[in-house]
Amino acid sequence: MSKIILITLHNITNFNKMSRLIFHFPMFGNKQISNFTRLYFLGSLFIGAFLLQAGCKSKQHENGSTGISNHLKDEISPYLLQHVHNPVDWYPWKDEALELGLKSRKLMIVSIGYSSCHWCHVMERESFSDTAVSRIMNQNFISIKVDREERPDVDQVYMNACQIVNSGACGWPLNSITLPDGRPVWVGTYLTKEEWIKLLISIQNLYEEDPNELEKMAMRIQSHLSVDYSQFVSSNPNQVTKGKLEDIFKGISKEMDLKHGGKISSQKFPLPALHKSLMEYSYHAKNAEINRLCVLSLNKMAQGGIYDHLAGGFFRYTVDSEWKVPHFEKMLYDNAQLISLYSLAFQRYKEESFREVVKNSMNFVLNSMRHKEGLFYSSFDAESDGEEGKFYVWTENEIDQILSDTIQKMLFKSAFNITSAGNWEKGRNILFQTNDIKSVIKKNKLEESAALKALSTSKQKMLSARNQRTMPFRDEKMLCSWNGLMIKACADASAALQNREYLDAAIKAAEQLKINMYDPGKGLYRNFMNNTKSISAFLEDYAFSMDAFLRLYELTFDESYLDFSKELAEIVIKDFSDNQNVYFYFTSHSDRRLIARKIDFEDQVIPSANSVLAECFYKLGLYYYDSKYSDRAEKMILGAIQQFGEQQAEFYANWMRLGIFMLKPAYEIAIVGPKATDLRDQLASHYLPNAILLGGVTEGSLELLKEKLQEGKTYIYVCRNKVCKLPVTEVPLAIELLN
Repeated sequence: MSKIILITLHNITNFNKMSRLIFHFPMFGNKQISNFTRLYFLGSLFIGAFLLQAGCKSKQHENGSTGISNHLKDEISPYLLQHVHNPVDWYPWKDEALELGLKSRKLMIVSIGYSSCHWCHVMERESFSDTAVSRIMNQNFISIKVDREERPDVDQVYMNACQIVNSGACGWPLNSITLPDGRPVWVGTYLTKEEWIKLLISIQNLYEEDPNELEKMAMRIQSHLSVDYSQFVSSNPNQVTKGKLEDIFKGISKEMDLKHGGKISSQKFPLPALHKSLMEYSYHAKNAEINRLCVLSLNKMAQGGIYDHLAGGFFRYTVDSEWKVPHFEKMLYDNAQLISLYSLAFQRYKEESFREVVKNSMNFVLNSMRHKEGLFYSSFDAESDGEEGKFYVWTENEIDQILSDTIQKMLFKSAFNITSAGNWEKGRNILFQTNDIKSVIKKNKLEESAALKALSTSKQKMLSARNQRTMPFRDEKMLCSWNGLMIKACADASAALQNREYLDAAIKAAEQLKINMYDPGKGLYRNFMNNTKSISAFLEDYAFSMDAFLRLYELTFDESYLDFSKELAEIVIKDFSDNQNVYFYFTSHSDRRLIARKIDFEDQVIPSANSVLAECFYKLGLYYYDSKYSDRAEKMILGAIQQFGEQQAEFYANWMRLGIFMLKPAYEIAIVGPKATDLRDQLASHYLPNAILLGGVTEGSLELLKEKLQEGKTYIYVCRNKVCKLPVTEVPLAIELLN
């Protein structure tokens, strides 16, 4: 994967002396620099050359003490601890460092990354472990290292700044040089050691000779970061119409790749919220074209190199447009959402390949990403032995040594595009499928069941051999929001595959989340590791936890899950509401204020916390017969569709899906009586995108269940807007009423 270099400020005009800091790197943007700029750097180059000559890799502490660690030593984040012995005098993002910046009047470096980030590791080895680099950083800057997974609020602010000054394209490591108060004057990503030194010297020189110029730059960036979100709220928003939704989803479908599936792009990200929205819309609108696109996307992802064909699970994205060459890190949030997506797809389309994706991916997560107490770890690194993808790729010779059986060898090579020259770098092969295995079997005149068994055996042999290699590093911190996603994924997989083990995993994780990541007096916490939680939760932690506990209620009829979701909702309303009392800030009112306070709307790889909350509030309004929740949900949904539905709606796909509720309110399916559990499980195995489930062997406490229990009988009540049709006793009859 080529490295990305983003260090220009071409989106903001009149940056005067900042033009001196624009380099030419043909790897990105092909930005040219003037002769004046070259002259400006001559002095810096001389100094930099001297420092580079003197520099070396060192574990010696370089902050004026004789210690061997910096201020990260008491952190629990594996990513921060990877930098604890750098000679750079790193601080964590805490009051101590922020106040030191203001007191010292030094510029700050805010460097953001995460443990499975390949280029973060490269920059750590090349620059942050180097004494020449650390000497410059320690003398002139307050350096703060941030784990973006622990602190998405900090990452969000500086990523927005990076997108402002770099035309939207940014990545990690995300490095920002800021004024002492945290306002950025430069934001970019990976630089070589030489480039990083030049940049630091140049900005420090500019700060010393004319600090007012940096102040002007910071003010211009800050003005773009400060957005008035009140414009997104209308006292009389346009109602959602069938025609409006048709136009929106027609526009979204035009952004999709009709050949390879997914969104048209030179790199492919799974985008589960987008695919879920298209699948749900095609179901309601009976749109055959979008339906075909959904199936195509799901099949192409499952066949591509983005999917781990041996152990199950998905990598984060591919660096090509055909899903072939992955960036090899595995993230919990991707796998959780894709397990849910393929579970829904199996319910909808009944394709056996989708069942296999769910089963194999669940096996991977439960076996490799789960703490013994039940919560889930964050990620696996992209690299092992210092090399990206090494754990997952193969030479043909390696495969020949592992698979001695001729038929197994032939089927495996044919199925996964193995060549002697390799289908990737250095003669190595990534496993991906373009050949239909049944056609290969037919061509070779093999008996199908025996051949499929032989292929399965060959995959097991390859997996066993792979497990003897050096495993990629596993980040074992547990994050609240990602665990919420995975709890829901376990529940969704349980419903689709009727597997009680998956539901038990969801229940166990949910209980551990309440025990370890929740304080009734303070609310949720973001992180948990080594029996320690240290960061108050953000909006997405509440949103995905609420969503998970609502789903658990549907599959257990245990009202404690429903009550906990409502309890979290009340905290959200109290601590996160915006000034209009419609949307919610990403950070709590009690959190330390950042340079900008954001309300997230975009549905990207992970849907926006506000869109997930809108759906949770909608459902809470139904369950508790409480318009306080449903009215707010409606305002959120209608405002978002009005604001974002006209252009680039694919970036707000979850909001657009929620617009369906405005046209087709959800069914309330109440199941009450001694056989409620069995009938609930049967119903839950169906694709029910426009329904909520409630009930129990007794009436429980919910208003919607009152007077529905008939002694000795179990009835299914299909209701909408609290008006019920005649009850039925069999699931197929209930499905007919839904249709």
